Amino acid sequence: MTGTPTPQGILSDQPASSDQLNFAPYAKTLADIIADPVTATPLTIGVFGSWGQGKTSLMRMVERQVTTQPAPNFSVQAVWFNAWLYSQQQSLWRALISRVLNAAHHFPTLDDAARRLLIHLETRLYGTTAATGGQLTLPGAALRGLSGVTLPPLMGLELMLRQAKRDGHDEAVRNLQQMMADVEESDAHTRRDQIAALDDFRREFEIISRKCIVDHGRLAVFVDDLDRCLPDKAVEVLEAIKLFLDVPGVIFVLGIARDVIEQGIKVRYKDYETQLNGAEYLEKIIQIPFSLPPIDEKAVKNYVKDIAGANLPDPRCETVFSVGLEPNPRRIKRTLNIFLLLWKLAQNRSDLERVIQPVRLAKIVIIQQYHPRLFDLITTAPYLLIDLEKRFREGQRDGEMEGQREGARSPSPETASSFRERGPGGEAISAGPLQDFLNNSLLRALLTCTSATEPDANFIDINAACVRDHIYFTHSTVEETTPTTAEEKASPFEPQLVMIPAGKFLMGTSESELKEIAKLDKDKNYQDWIKREVPQHEVTLPAYALGRYPVTNAEFTRFIDDNGYTTQDYWTEAGWRQKESDSWTQPRYWDDAQWNDPSQPVVGVTWYEAYAYCQWLAKKTGKPYRLPTEAEWEYAARGPLPSPSQGEGLGMRVYPWGNQWDKTKCNNKENGSDRTTPVGQFSPQGDSSFGVGDLVGQVWEWCSTKDVAYPYRADDGRENAEGEDIRILRGGSWYNDNPAGICRCGCRDWNSPRVRIFNRGFRCARISP
Repeated sequence: MTGTPTPQGILSDQPASSDQLNFAPYAKTLADIIADPVTATPLTIGVFGSWGQGKTSLMRMVERQVTTQPAPNFSVQAVWFNAWLYSQQQSLWRALISRVLNAAHHFPTLDDAARRLLIHLETRLYGTTAATGGQLTLPGAALRGLSGVTLPPLMGLELMLRQAKRDGHDEAVRNLQQMMADVEESDAHTRRDQIAALDDFRREFEIISRKCIVDHGRLAVFVDDLDRCLPDKAVEVLEAIKLFLDVPGVIFVLGIARDVIEQGIKVRYKDYETQLNGAEYLEKIIQIPFSLPPIDEKAVKNYVKDIAGANLPDPRCETVFSVGLEPNPRRIKRTLNIFLLLWKLAQNRSDLERVIQPVRLAKIVIIQQYHPRLFDLITTAPYLLIDLEKRFREGQRDGEMEGQREGARSPSPETASSFRERGPGGEAISAGPLQDFLNNSLLRALLTCTSATEPDANFIDINAACVRDHIYFTHSTVEETTPTTAEEKASPFEPQLVMIPAGKFLMGTSESELKEIAKLDKDKNYQDWIKREVPQHEVTLPAYALGRYPVTNAEFTRFIDDNGYTTQDYWTEAGWRQKESDSWTQPRYWDDAQWNDPSQPVVGVTWYEAYAYCQWLAKKTGKPYRLPTEAEWEYAARGPLPSPSQGEGLGMRVYPWGNQWDKTKCNNKENGSDRTTPVGQFSPQGDSSFGVGDLVGQVWEWCSTKDVAYPYRADDGRENAEGEDIRILRGGSWYNDNPAGICRCGCRDWNSPRVRIFNRGFRCARISP
């Protein structure tokens, strides 16, 4: 497995012509057993392994060794029988016996008399096992509507008998009854003769095998693809080996996926009073079971290098495939073919040539092929792949620190399962829908196999839009192997949450700041508007959790599919009346391609719909989800009051990222945006000090709070959910002019709870877990 790989292009599924999986020791051992004159026969060796694991390659290696390196003065004749190729024949076992007899002709020491015995036996094979039944073509007018139909004799006679009885033709009834009795008796005689003939054939085969095989060497019969046959056909071959070919001088080597054959045996004998055990059945036939050894990571890497190394556009892809692929040669080839196809396609598209990077593409293809549930998730939420890699790398660092303390080499199970991503200020961010994947060691190895500092190899150094390009390119070209089930798609979609610690902050804007803020408005059209932000006042909040991003279309889909619009318990009284009056069944722009990408924030929702969604999520998860208050929203955006223990820049901010306007850090009209973007596209550069993303720009977000003047007091009725009062919105949007003034942490907007506009959305909050 050394030297320069030879370019091969797209890979075929043919068995390996050389030892690419380090099978040589196993092949030699089996070949030595077969070619050893003192090995007792008959003997059956079972080579067990799952589909595509390399059974055929190993058996071919054994076949080559026993035929090209024969033992002195001992001839071994090999015959290859591909059961699947013959599976369409009526008697698969007869085809197997025929191949065995034909192979016996090739012993060099066989004389003419022995060859005539083999020819005679082969003639008997086809003569004594002919089918017993014929076909009966119904005569004209015998059965109304079935004239000329061909049926098995007894079935056809039975139908004609019933017709004669209905027509009252007594003589015809008697004649047909006699004919049926004659056919049944003839069939009985034929079956008896067949059984006797087969029994004679088996005894004669055993006698002739001693003259034509044992005295001249050994016959090695390799039966491949048995597990690709239908269950009854596969069992038919096994029974033929036991009943007819269990004779001296013959060794069988069977390539078998054990679970497939055992299941086939169960199906074949399902009507037996005593249920047959597949494992016990195989034990009676196979004397030497050999299970293919697991292929280690180094062997996988060498295998990838041998078969595709020269075609891989980046040598780091070898590492990606070696850690991410299941050690199954067939699946490895299939995955490599998908990758090579996509890479060639990307190079032929000018819009993707510089966007799609090979190492990232390799990781995405592996996720698609081996982790379809995750692929389905990141298709609707690309930012989650970045978050997952961050969590895995943080877990690596935690494990390394633990290892340095305790001398360990890898993270403990406790460390691996409990690590979580954190915001810039150290605040924990819940895994949300990623929770099910955090303990997957294969995914961890895949997403961290390249250094965090390597360019063009990871997802943590790109934004969600670039991740989305890779995912959509893969998703749109090759269908997933294992789509998610309806049950998985219907499960509640719990969002990622940022844990906001208890603290104090200054809410609103001071009188001294109003003039500076007013300068941001060139048209001077919101001088009175910003006065609603005064007076500035101190607010103290307990700990809570806030959605990391606005609720997306993918998340809102769960609410619609789970009867959110028809379950009154989720809605306020006023909201339900408005929904019924206006016949709402989905958000206003739900079917508009400009707004309905799964990873875009849901828009066109009223305050009532946002409230109902949170109530639905609370009901489904058993956790107190709700809309955030405007105080909670502003605190998450601004950050806490500065303290000596905080790092520089972690105190209160004008914008979530700092005190200077930067149009590149949020979705806003100034940078040319004409719609919402997939959430997470401006993370982490646009995140708040707590790690909350997309707080400004993007969409105005509904808060639970009524439009009541400052100072803010949570206990003065402004957080009462009932009623038709005007509600507060926060964050600005992609649509607004003067984004530098609108997209501030302190900016307030307000509107009727029944308004449905393309720049309105929301996010969830709940008590900190």
